[in-house]
Amino acid sequence: MNKLTKPYGSWQSPITAEMMTSSSLSLSDPRNHNDETFWHESRPSEKGRGVVVRRDAKGKETDLFPAPYSARSGVHEYGGRCYTLSDSHLYFVNSVDQQIYQQSLMSPESEPRRVTPLDKRRYADLEWIAKGNHILAVCEDHRMEGQEPQTSIQLIDPSLDKSDGSEPQTLVEGADFYAYPRVNSDDNRLCWLEWDHPNMPWFSAELWVADIRNLVTEHAQKVAGGADEAVFQPSWHPDGNLYFCSDRNDLWNLHRFDGDSIDQVSDFDGESGLPLWQFGMQTYSFLEENTAICAVCNSGVWQIELVDLVDGVSRLLPSEMSSILHISGTKQDGGALIVAAGPNESPKILQLSQAHRLAPIKSSSSTPIPESAISTGTAVEFDTTHQMSAHGFFYAPLNPDFEGPTGETPPLVVLCHGGPTAATTNALNLKVQFWTSRGFAVFDVNYRGSTGYGRKYRALLNEKWGIYDVEDACAAATYACKQGWANPDKTIIRGSSAGGYTVLSALTFHNTFKAGGCLYGIGDLKILAQETHKFEARYGDSLIAPWPEGAKEYERRSPINHIDQLNCPVIFFQGLLDKVVPPNQAEMMVNALRRKGIAVAYETYDNEGHGFRNSETIVRSFNAELAFYGAIFNFETDSSVSDLEIGNLVQRQT
Repeated sequence: MNKLTKPYGSWQSPITAEMMTSSSLSLSDPRNHNDETFWHESRPSEKGRGVVVRRDAKGKETDLFPAPYSARSGVHEYGGRCYTLSDSHLYFVNSVDQQIYQQSLMSPESEPRRVTPLDKRRYADLEWIAKGNHILAVCEDHRMEGQEPQTSIQLIDPSLDKSDGSEPQTLVEGADFYAYPRVNSDDNRLCWLEWDHPNMPWFSAELWVADIRNLVTEHAQKVAGGADEAVFQPSWHPDGNLYFCSDRNDLWNLHRFDGDSIDQVSDFDGESGLPLWQFGMQTYSFLEENTAICAVCNSGVWQIELVDLVDGVSRLLPSEMSSILHISGTKQDGGALIVAAGPNESPKILQLSQAHRLAPIKSSSSTPIPESAISTGTAVEFDTTHQMSAHGFFYAPLNPDFEGPTGETPPLVVLCHGGPTAATTNALNLKVQFWTSRGFAVFDVNYRGSTGYGRKYRALLNEKWGIYDVEDACAAATYACKQGWANPDKTIIRGSSAGGYTVLSALTFHNTFKAGGCLYGIGDLKILAQETHKFEARYGDSLIAPWPEGAKEYERRSPINHIDQLNCPVIFFQGLLDKVVPPNQAEMMVNALRRKGIAVAYETYDNEGHGFRNSETIVRSFNAELAFYGAIFNFETDSSVSDLEIGNLVQRQT
């Protein structure tokens, strides 16, 4: 079929913003329990409601509690691992009040019962202790007004039938942060991770163990971790040994503690670990007695490895997946449950059989995506400043019905992931395909500081946030244009949260880009340091300088203080309930741009926090951003938004 020739950016796309939400789910934390499969899913079509779903042996799926209950933890603001299971009950953190509720597995349509006091404590990382019939959880206590919340590991007895819930019992306290409280198979040994300000867990997290006797911890012992080592995902093996991932040798690899000494088990040419933004993240699990299944990232691409726990030999398990989000074992059959995605595959839950075959059991999307419209990301390593290199994935524009005019090159969208200690992959992402199918090229950058390339690469952003990430985004755009992949007069940078700060810094301190899209991004680092939540309150100490001693450096790197240098259009998107990046960050930048006469648009959403969950918000924001770029660069788009208000647009064009 002959393609129609239309200007890049103006192609009609089969991939709509509605496809990201109407049949799209966020799948996480799958479990196998009593021969049934459970998982958590977040539903944009229900305004982001989180539901725990059960799939029985016949494939029937059941929601385990009715609306309006929503399972989501607010600990660290990012939450995670918000449910656990006993033989007869589900226990989950209810989003609206952050309390733990009990729900009978026999009657999921009934009203759940609250088992913790209704106060300002929050819970996450739930673990069921079978022999004691207790819930183990990380607790974040916000009851002290005007003070930083206190974090601890708590025990909750759900059997106490009190009208206001059972008072939790403190097991471990004293550190600023805790994660991964886990008991061994005999329920008499406890492990956990802890760290203190100003450390972040992906640079310094300690592994501790203790005995549990009469619901009290004894003989606590530090096993691993410290200033130069980040421990990730401790897990008890049925044989009593404790496994964990450590980056003590640069790459996160599997280690074992036998009670006396530590041995490195795996030797991956890549790393099997993730930055601990959410509780309960898992990159490995146990299969047979002497085999572990591990997710391993090499040059930004994830794969599955089977590791012999005796000799450390690993072998690749072939799959079409390039992003492994979660792995958990299935004790009944020696298999595993995996959340993964591939270049042509939406995220899904896969079941690995004992014969090591993968079978899908739940997809995040029921909407078919025409493969002819999917652009595949190519891994690129490119030169950047200070004689270093950075990484990313480049996507060429692709549409089965359209092509660009001969001799023209497409507009370029450079994407900056959040975190900033996070990473992007080339797994199918409709937020990328939305642009490529309309005639945009996309460069998704893993700037210096991203994970998946080892501790040394991860540490390159220390004291350089707002510098190296920005220089890498600019270098990516320059590289793409020099290769003839994109139009240097139509370069766009977009990002959210920390990626939004990279956007504003690139537009303020450099002249590489011609427009930007900033989603709940940071304009004033000082205000962020003063107002952000506990988990990230000292993040800037490593990324920028110690606070408040380094206040002048925060001022110097804050785009809001250098607005005179910003001379290109920006569209801002902001949730008004955002506690991570308060709305005043966006408002200050918008007002400054308005005063200066630069084209600017500002979209706000009353019921959104940090990260948009409502389907209406997601659809509106993508179409508004598309309309904004069309107006700025003077090409027609297939955006459904016709009422976008762009201040100073006429003045700029004249």
